[in-house]
Amino acid sequence: MITFIGIDLAWRSERNNTGMAVLRGDRGGAGLIRISDSIRAIADVCEFVESHAGASTVIAIDAPLIIKNTVGQRPCETAVGREYGSREASCHTSNHRLYPDARSVDLARKLVLAGYVHAPNADEASQKVILEVYPHAGLVALFELPKSLKYKKGTLAQKRLGLRILTEHLSQLAQATPALLKTPYLADLLTRDLSSLDGRDLKAYEDSMDAVFCAYLAYYFWYWRLVRNRIFGDLNTGYIVNPTLLPGGIASSRASAVRMGPSTV
Repeated sequence: MITFIGIDLAWRSERNNTGMAVLRGDRGGAGLIRISDSIRAIADVCEFVESHAGASTVIAIDAPLIIKNTVGQRPCETAVGREYGSREASCHTSNHRLYPDARSVDLARKLVLAGYVHAPNADEASQKVILEVYPHAGLVALFELPKSLKYKKGTLAQKRLGLRILTEHLSQLAQATPALLKTPYLADLLTRDLSSLDGRDLKAYEDSMDAVFCAYLAYYFWYWRLVRNRIFGDLNTGYIVNPTLLPGGIASSRASAVRMGPSTV
């Protein structure tokens, strides 16, 4: 069994919580087995990873893992914006002037020291892999959305509506290739009553949902590699891994996936 960890990293400040989710599975499907409690310090993020990682583990992190530029955008951010900007899924800007000591870069260094390799360097023999992802662009690509989903800003009612739409999309991954299995743990999360959640509780739920999707992006990369994923940028200037945009989204891609089969990894 392979372990897939998603990290919605609060990389700008330890005052905010980091969401983490763990999937475990194989080519037949992967199921959610754990959602993190309140985590803030990078040391606690590393401890969570160490506690749940297996011999083969892929980690997808929503945060800039490599920042080399002093000003402006990283080339990978510009490239994602060029590809998905018209669908309102452009990246935020990362550079040393804005974030001279980014916690995400520190986390990436620690994971590399623990034996993980960045996705652009991963090959069939790589048992521990990390990759930077951007969930807004990932959702647009997987579901061929005309616009990115809006669930992080606005009024409470707008956030709740956006999160309900997000849960509907994530529910569809049970029919995707590879499949996010409908375990009781996942079902409980996707059917949570949001009407009573506000403030920190609603934000914690959002973090959990982002983490689950990041974990699925780790699974998707492991399953398809570059057959259905694209690497924007490189290790020298920073990179982002994103599923390739599929016409019709997962509904129409499932049949073709059955015909062509997954890549060998």
